[in-house]
Amino acid sequence: MDKELKRIKKLYGEAMMHFCRDNLATILETPDLLLSILTSNFYPTHELYHDLEENNLMIYFKNFIFQKIKNDSKITKFRGSPKALMAQAGYDLYECLTEDDIQKFRKYYAKHEELCTFWTNRLNDARVFFAVKKNVEEIKREDFPNPSRQDEYGTSVISIQFTKDGTNTLSIKNRYNHTVDNPDATFSNNLDSIITGLTDSFEEYYDLKQLHKSEDFEIPGYVMANDGKYYKYNYEINNCYYCPDNIIIDNYSVKKYEKEKYLILDYFTLDLVTKRINFVEDFLNYGHIDGFPETIGEIKKLDIKNEGEEKKVLITPIDGEVIEIDLDKLNRIIRYKNNNIREIGPYFLYYNECLTNIELNNVETIEQCFLKNNLNLENLNLPRVCYIKGRFLEDNRKLKELYLPSLITAGSYFLYSNKELEKFDAPNLKEVSYEFLYNNLKLVSLYLPKLEKVGSYFLAHNKKLKKIDAPHLKISNDYFLYSTEELVDINLFNLEIVGDCFLKNNKILKNLKLPNLKIVGDDFFKKNINLEIVELPKLEKVGSDFLYECFCSLRVFIAPNLKETNDYNTLASFFKHHPKLETFITADSNISLQRKLD
Repeated sequence: MDKELKRIKKLYGEAMMHFCRDNLATILETPDLLLSILTSNFYPTHELYHDLEENNLMIYFKNFIFQKIKNDSKITKFRGSPKALMAQAGYDLYECLTEDDIQKFRKYYAKHEELCTFWTNRLNDARVFFAVKKNVEEIKREDFPNPSRQDEYGTSVISIQFTKDGTNTLSIKNRYNHTVDNPDATFSNNLDSIITGLTDSFEEYYDLKQLHKSEDFEIPGYVMANDGKYYKYNYEINNCYYCPDNIIIDNYSVKKYEKEKYLILDYFTLDLVTKRINFVEDFLNYGHIDGFPETIGEIKKLDIKNEGEEKKVLITPIDGEVIEIDLDKLNRIIRYKNNNIREIGPYFLYYNECLTNIELNNVETIEQCFLKNNLNLENLNLPRVCYIKGRFLEDNRKLKELYLPSLITAGSYFLYSNKELEKFDAPNLKEVSYEFLYNNLKLVSLYLPKLEKVGSYFLAHNKKLKKIDAPHLKISNDYFLYSTEELVDINLFNLEIVGDCFLKNNKILKNLKLPNLKIVGDDFFKKNINLEIVELPKLEKVGSDFLYECFCSLRVFIAPNLKETNDYNTLASFFKHHPKLETFITADSNISLQRKLD
């Protein structure tokens, strides 16, 4: 017994050894039985006891161990086909035989919560089923402000997937996807948790016998691979789990990389022998082709230094300066410096969340989805970048200031929903696509001296924006400055054409002067509750609901070139909706009309 306990201590730590001695003494009576159960079910880690205790799982763990030595376990008999059983549970079940079959279910997933299944050739690696609640249309995402993996919304659409590697390892994927913890183990990956007999039914009807069935035992931060063992993981990307000891669980298959030959950095491997950075094997089946390896090029020399819990990787290329990559204790890229490249390819570090500093002094062009899922970038140096495509730094949470002195054009979703951005400076920016700086919560002032054209939703939902200065802007699409509730200062001197919902829902602005504006779409300045004076000397055409619902605040309206048309409210109607109106000048009236009070 003492020898066995010493082995347990070596593999799983002293705390686990004491727990086994105090709680599993009966099993220790049989030599090596407990050690065999542990090593067959849990990859060695000294953190196992701590993680079980922290999550109040010690009793479940003990029951799990005792269950493993029972020989009289009862077998649940199925009571019908999977479709029939799922119907009893309130679901419609579908098997996806083609990629088109899979895409039919995308509509059920909210933006940014789509399964990675929709972006991959998943049928190459798995049999894919979807189960949809019969009342799915009644279950709304907005009714669940605090998502929980097992709540009604999360389980109203699930994807049931079995690997095609011979083990039929099961993954039940949640409708919330990565909004909740461990969404790929909904119902603890136990079909019988949906309805009794479903596991046997899938085995009988679809020949999907699981080599390692779920025991309905789950540890946060651990994944059960298709060898039947639980592995502690550092982070997960698209159903690929990155574990200590250079182990990667890829679609539940265990891949071990020799530490002498490989360094794992984020979702790449650095081959220390061939000096090449590669994707994890089969990773391209789960995501986009990341542009990061192309920025490294051919490597002449490698130098890896340990700096406390971090590592610094120094790469000497065939030509150019030394490239610096800093890794945290989990081998995730946190700093990157590369002054050798001029172009960044698409999806650059697309799945990296932890990068805090990046220096790319000579980059001129950046393709789409640059650091799209990064949450922690604090410093970004891009002094020469001229052209940036869509989804640049979308949803960042830490960046406070950004200076892009050479930027000329910006693609869609540029700096979309950057929660901490306070200052943005791009003195040469001329054209931006739709949803530029959308939903930025701390930006107060913006000066874009050369901006000429913008797409839809330009600066929409910037709740704190007070000043916008774009003197050369001529054309804007729909929802320009939509719901910028605190805007008080506008300089749009050359603006000529605007789309629908221009400055709709502004709360504070009192005076509006647009000296060159000629054409506006529907809902112009609708629901601006404090607007008092409007001067539009060149306005010729307006859409429906022009200045509608300004809550009786408008006193002066001057538009001497505006003629009443079918699209424009009649004079009587305009007065009706603006009872404080004193001065009203249009091409038809051409005089100042003073309201006569009865």
